Amino acid sequence: MHLSKNAWTGTDHLLAMLVMGLMGAFYWAIRGTTGYGGETGGMFAGFAWALLWYAFSQYGAGAERRPYHRPWILVAIALGIAFGGFTGYGVYISWLNGRFHLNYPEGLRDVPAWTGYAMLFFCGIHWGGNTGCFMAWCAPKRPLRGVDWAARIACGVAGAVAAYGFVRLVPQLFLPYYAEGIYAVPENKTCIRALDSIRNIAPHVGSVLGFLAYEIFRRDRRAVAMILTMALGFAIPFTIGGYWQTQPYPEFRIDWWKNWEMTIGLGGGLAFGLAFWLFNRPGDVAPAQPGRFARAFFRSGLFLWFACANVLLGLYDGLCELHSIETSFYGYLALFVLSLLPVFAAWIRRRATATPETATAPYRLSLRAIIAFQVFLIVSGLLVSIPVHWRFANTFLMIMYAIYIGASLVLIGLLWFRHARATPDTA
Repeated sequence: MHLSKNAWTGTDHLLAMLVMGLMGAFYWAIRGTTGYGGETGGMFAGFAWALLWYAFSQYGAGAERRPYHRPWILVAIALGIAFGGFTGYGVYISWLNGRFHLNYPEGLRDVPAWTGYAMLFFCGIHWGGNTGCFMAWCAPKRPLRGVDWAARIACGVAGAVAAYGFVRLVPQLFLPYYAEGIYAVPENKTCIRALDSIRNIAPHVGSVLGFLAYEIFRRDRRAVAMILTMALGFAIPFTIGGYWQTQPYPEFRIDWWKNWEMTIGLGGGLAFGLAFWLFNRPGDVAPAQPGRFARAFFRSGLFLWFACANVLLGLYDGLCELHSIETSFYGYLALFVLSLLPVFAAWIRRRATATPETATAPYRLSLRAIIAFQVFLIVSGLLVSIPVHWRFANTFLMIMYAIYIGASLVLIGLLWFRHARATPDTA
């Protein structure tokens, strides 16, 4: 990777923020596409954002002094976004339009639209908030001992349990018409879906509050600010983007759901860029290098394999569903073997180039590897976006994807040419 000799300016940070936002619109539009639902889609978007953050962290004067430039940030962002994928929010879309169904499309009742927006806000809070918590862990202001880590995790668990108990104790605060007993009727499947969704979301929100409370207690202002920036940075576009779902479908059937997701991705990406600008500037001293265990973990390639295997899984499931092909054990087995090939190749390369110096040198993912992973993610996302039968909505989306990717490449080029290239270092 080539490190710039020059310090970053506000313009550089703005360019990086726009790249994270534009590519985020693409990442989040793929998250939720065929094959990339739930945590698999979350891993897709999270890993892609993590690679961008890591690449920008290695660039510019004083890069080694950035607090969030260590490889743990790859794990934090990827797992943080993937963790949010264990919750769902589709049931609240009809609430945005003032419609509450007992068993969609039957049993229609009126409901205030703000209830839908409120639930989307909570979804964004936990999706960005937990990611912000994991990111903050990568660079605490003061080192943590084992007992400190135990207290931190305990706070998050306590927050999750308390939030879950709260929604079980007073569900009427979150669920319309709860006092009528409609959520206990098996035939009211949409009601039950809303009940399960709220019970699923509550612990995720509670964990954010618990982790945040711990950082406030420790008086780690940077960690608190990171968590709040990411939480609100996702909650706001989640909520505002819900407005797309209130629009009537035109004759050419544009997909308002994808417009909403692209809005979430754009806003979430800008939140990442803002957090990078505010909290990842070079400090006075370089943070401590990862220990021997951490270096061995990252050099093993296990995390990169895990992330890529999830993306391959989504690609396989998505293509099979698109083309009405039955998934099979042998297909998954071939997928597993294919995902291991890069790990073996990296291991062989490391063995061939190993020296006593490289054994203790800091781990760094090379620029070539980052580009290769991004190309892999983009191609995978585009493949599951190519429909069997083209409609205007599909064409519109593919044009938007091309704009996001193309504009991001232009912005990265501008950032690159703004800086002189220094002596390359290798991963």
